Amino acid sequence: MLRKCIDCGTEAHTSSELENFGKSNVSKHGRRNLCIPCGGKRTDNSSKRMRDWKTDHQVKRRYAITRTVYLKRMATSDRCEVCSKTEELCYDHDHSNMKFRGVLCRGCNRSIGQLGDTLEALKRAVRYLEKEVKQ
Repeated sequence: MLRKCIDCGTEAHTSSELENFGKSNVSKHGRRNLCIPCGGKRTDNSSKRMRDWKTDHQVKRRYAITRTVYLKRMATSDRCEVCSKTEELCYDHDHSNMKFRGVLCRGCNRSIGQLGDTLEALKRAVRYLEKEVKQ
């Protein structure tokens, strides 16, 4: 036997069966000790764990809250509270006191941020847009 998958027990007895095992530069036969399907499953599980950890870590660092609180707050709206888009929703908060304001799409969140997160700046932008167009 040349290889046996440590997860499912699939064996490779010939070089053609060895093709069912992922390539490796460090193993004796140049193949991993996981068959390709089992290697894929491990990668999928690892990626999910990494995404979950990254979310937990980022939420704690950015907003000083737990992931549970973050998810509860994000569930308050299924669309942007400014333009009603449902894609790329963001957690909007006041940077001066870190209080949650609502759920916005990425575009609206960036626009408000570019204007300095102040009501005065938004009012100036509205006044500008209300001006008559010069010919």
